Amino acid sequence: MRVEEMLFRPLVAIDKNRRFVPALATSWAASSDGLVYDFRLDPKAKWDDGTAVTSDDVSYTIERIRDPKIAAGNWRWGFEDLRSVETPDPATVIVRFQAPYAQRMLAFTMPVVSAAAYRRGTGLDRQPVGSGPYRLESWVSKQKIVLARRADVSAADYPFARMVFRFIPDQTVRFRAGSAGELDEFKVSRDQRAAAVKTPEFASKNRLERVPQFAVVLVVWNLKNPRLADPRVRLALAHCWDRADAARRLYPPEGASLLSGPYPAGASENAAGIPPPSFDPAGSRRLLDAAGWRMGSDGVRRKADLRLSLEYLYPSSFPIYVNIAEIFREAAQKVGVEVLLRPLDWAAYTQRYAAGEFDVAPTNQEFIPPNLDQYPFFHSSQVPPKGLNAGFYRNPAVDRALEAARKEMDERKRLELYREVHRLMAADPPADFIWNAAQYWGLSNRLSGVELSPLGLFHFQPGPLAWRPISPRAEKAE
Repeated sequence: MRVEEMLFRPLVAIDKNRRFVPALATSWAASSDGLVYDFRLDPKAKWDDGTAVTSDDVSYTIERIRDPKIAAGNWRWGFEDLRSVETPDPATVIVRFQAPYAQRMLAFTMPVVSAAAYRRGTGLDRQPVGSGPYRLESWVSKQKIVLARRADVSAADYPFARMVFRFIPDQTVRFRAGSAGELDEFKVSRDQRAAAVKTPEFASKNRLERVPQFAVVLVVWNLKNPRLADPRVRLALAHCWDRADAARRLYPPEGASLLSGPYPAGASENAAGIPPPSFDPAGSRRLLDAAGWRMGSDGVRRKADLRLSLEYLYPSSFPIYVNIAEIFREAAQKVGVEVLLRPLDWAAYTQRYAAGEFDVAPTNQEFIPPNLDQYPFFHSSQVPPKGLNAGFYRNPAVDRALEAARKEMDERKRLELYREVHRLMAADPPADFIWNAAQYWGLSNRLSGVELSPLGLFHFQPGPLAWRPISPRAEKAE
């Protein structure tokens, strides 16, 4: 995605405050009923082969997104109810829909591709024709991607002649290269953070930034399992473990931002006055008792012929998920719930999770673009195989709030509906919404113009396109 954002301009962009700003479209208008969107394109926009970006390119991009043979799942949600795309002239695009959707504008942050290049159909993956300030110069698989500033782009606006993206999968190797000044930006793990703070070499060449993530870590309950059908059981499981202590241990030194609902910490969509689940094993036991689950002689609760035993599915390649699974298993055992850990490789995990074939499973929702509409994840119509409601959550009140929010074009009223979703899910949780945690990045002291956003370092405008070298002689960013 970061390479793509250097090569392609979106139709509209998002700034660091999640507001829409011009990109290929310099202006736009939406009808009051949310059914018609009118975009006017930048007359100066050109592809890197010198041809003009036109309304035909936008229309073609939308056609490809809607093509079921194309893997465009990241964007198809915004165009499923498309009525038509009109291109009355090269600079005008009019897009009509069958129904209003309040977050529709986020769909238009998709990268626009060249219709002429795609129709030629040759070399597109390795020789893309882009509209951004950089073009692909070279790509050595599993080693590096090199972008070069376009000849028709001003060095005053984009001072880096080249951008080099290096593939360094080993965290230790990456940290050493960054500490030695061989990289201009690089991710720093929590373990490496302590070394970065103490190492003179790191400080002489870099600064350490704590970068937000617009994401939520959650553990999903599968309501197909009758053991989890009662919300008291799910609330008991949320209260049985000490998430604050786990956050401090897993994300030193400051921990993570604990959550009580489906939105990232600090987002205005969060309802006020709903605290994260407290660590309350006694309260957890009372909830399980009230739900009719009695402690058995073997330390596992029972109701009729059911044992309160759950399979916890998780990807073994992610240490955080491994740690959460172990912490949760141990805590649940103390309140009479048996948790059977089932580690899987990533491919097997994602297949089973998407199909809803689990009892309990962790996941991470990263909101790129920053669309906090929870309809795809928790509306009752979105269960597998159709949608992303992998836990088969069904709550008529939540459904009504989600449906109303999608149609509500008034931002203030829509915000209150999102907050109502939060309140409803706090009482009847589809998941244990755990936390969102910042990441650490090393940034070269040679860089200026770096800004942070709730979205992080990337995926907003101008983002890295605004970075500048301290020295005017700098030629390259890595």
